[in-house]
Amino acid sequence: MSGTENFLDAQMWYLRYCGVFREQSTLAGIRQRVCLGVLVVFMVLQSIYIFQHVNHFAMICDAIPTLVVCMVTISKFYIFVFEPAAMVALIDSFKALQGGASAAELLLFRRSGHFHAKLTKLYMTSALVVGWFYILSAVAAGVSRSLAEERARFVAPMAFPHNYQHPVVFALTFLFNCDSIHIAIFISGSVDTCFSELATSVTIHFRLIQRRFQAVDFATETAGDELEAAVAYHKDVLRLCLAMTDLFRYTVLYLLLLDSLLLCVIGYQFVIFMNTPRVLMLASMAFVMVLQAVIYCYHGSMMYDESLKVADAIYQSNWYEARPAVQRRLRICMMRAQKPVVTKGGFIRATLPTLKKILNSTGSYITMLLSLETEQ
Repeated sequence: MSGTENFLDAQMWYLRYCGVFREQSTLAGIRQRVCLGVLVVFMVLQSIYIFQHVNHFAMICDAIPTLVVCMVTISKFYIFVFEPAAMVALIDSFKALQGGASAAELLLFRRSGHFHAKLTKLYMTSALVVGWFYILSAVAAGVSRSLAEERARFVAPMAFPHNYQHPVVFALTFLFNCDSIHIAIFISGSVDTCFSELATSVTIHFRLIQRRFQAVDFATETAGDELEAAVAYHKDVLRLCLAMTDLFRYTVLYLLLLDSLLLCVIGYQFVIFMNTPRVLMLASMAFVMVLQAVIYCYHGSMMYDESLKVADAIYQSNWYEARPAVQRRLRICMMRAQKPVVTKGGFIRATLPTLKKILNSTGSYITMLLSLETEQ
């Protein structure tokens, strides 16, 4: 178990900020609900701000990205608040399946674990830089306005519908805003890299299944037992795939559904504020959102392709030397293997062609918004 005991530990460590622990306690449960409440309240406040400024498109564009990020974060946090037992069971199932691997096979999972630990750290660092940039920019803007107007003026990192110029109100708003930013960062980064490591493990398992089917010598007497072992392994992996895709269905749906809208707004703002320091914030946020979409779409395509290759691996074996009963069993295996693993949320599939469509539609929407701006 030395290769599996640290499975997803890097991601779970960051989730402690939001009260997510393997062994739940009363305080952890309270913190989880506080975090969920912060996200819900933040989403409501952003919605109110949009309705207040419905006739000012530029002001709406300021609130839409944060609203979308908040909605996607809630869909990710849903897993740990409402289905924690399913998540823990999924992690334990992956550990158990990896525990049955040989030393050479276990090395593949260890490499994946080391890579994703570094990826998680890099992801969190990048996201925190973006979040702190928003916070420090607000502080700098507040100081600048105060000096220009010769009186205390407060600026929050995000847009809010209420007047927060009173020091106490601003302090509460600022702390609330900072907490919501860190909650969104730690949840998004942890869940995204968690999905990446789970999907990579699935991909490795499918490749090992392909090797095991190809390694069976159907001319021998032990071919039947080796085939049954490979089939059992394939069933276990498929069962884990079903549990994983079901658990992440809402995340995939809201992320890919809203990503096009978010990138469209950010791209529009990027063009409008091309020669201002705000471009850095917009570019960094766009990078993080595209990275999220890439993680789900890339791994969705990898699982899809590798699951289909199992049928090819069976065909490439010396199945023609097997007994008739074994050949019938192999046909059933091939029929099942020809049904790929599909990562989707609702009607949206997480694949690279889907990502291409999102990016293409984003470019079209940005062009349309710019043409409307020119006409006005």
